[in-house]
Amino acid sequence: MPADAPRWHPFMDAVESPPGVWTMVDSEGDAYGTVRIVRIGAEVGYVGELRGQPVGRWRTLRASLEGVHHAFIASHGPRPFQGYPDFRA
Repeated sequence: MPADAPRWHPFMDAVESPPGVWTMVDSEGDAYGTVRIVRIGAEVGYVGELRGQPVGRWRTLRASLEGVHHAFIASHGPRPFQGYPDFRA
């Protein structure tokens, strides 16, 4: 891909409604995550959720959308090892 070619970014899948809340939408139009702008004292930041579960906190909207999207992609892969099943029961 040439260096000046446009790249896809999670911003393209984010719909802001209501103001200050961005909903992440997958290729089928289903919502999978949200990012909310928050103020804690004098600090302004963003909180991301994937299907209602907290993913993280960021200082920029770009980083928060990327974080939620990366969590969405990771949710399609193998899960952490849960241990071997107990077949004795």
